[in-house]
Amino acid sequence: MGLTRVTRKGQVTIPKQVRDALRISQSDYVLIVQEGEKAVLSPVRGAKIAELKGRLRATKPYPGTEETRREVGRALGKKQAR
Repeated sequence: MGLTRVTRKGQVTIPKQVRDALRISQSDYVLIVQEGEKAVLSPVRGAKIAELKGRLRATKPYPGTEETRREVGRALGKKQAR
């Protein structure tokens, strides 16, 4: 365990003993999941962002690819209309 402080940019330093124990080094990715009042940090080994699919719990059902594309199109249209 280690105590750290949040900077004004929202950054934290992972204590060396924790980095060593989890084998986390510079440029590694870590996944942070909120569990109630806790945040759980897990190292992501050699994964690309696309490989993280399914690692987080969904807050609502997936509407499907076509509905997602329509929604993105609507959002982009609204953005261009501004």
